Amino acid sequence: MAGRKQPRSLDAVLADMEEAGGAGLELVGRGKAAWDRDRLLRLAGEALIGRIADFAGRLPDEVKRAVGDVPWDNICDIRILVDHIYHRIDYDALWKTLEEDVPVLLERLHEWTRAQGSASSRSLPPLSPQ
Repeated sequence: MAGRKQPRSLDAVLADMEEAGGAGLELVGRGKAAWDRDRLLRLAGEALIGRIADFAGRLPDEVKRAVGDVPWDNICDIRILVDHIYHRIDYDALWKTLEEDVPVLLERLHEWTRAQGSASSRSLPPLSPQ
């Protein structure tokens, strides 16, 4: 069908998730006090969580099964919250997600890609420093 977009490759989705996760780490690096006083940082956090959740939803089931200790359904559900039920967002919980859960998610995906072998084209770039 003309004009229909091809699905993004696994490599591209993983790179997108790494980029959004890295931006989340940068945001957290600004500190909780900045988060609390700066509405734009909180809105950026919403957008980043929404992107990460969108990318998670694009991962093949085989990856989600292989990285089974990640709560994939919860990650995908949070996108609905930040995109559609934004008036109910708990910004302290969102901060905690960015600070604690996003780095764990990125590390688990790194572990999975390393397990695929060094010759795999699926590997992520090195984890961004915190």
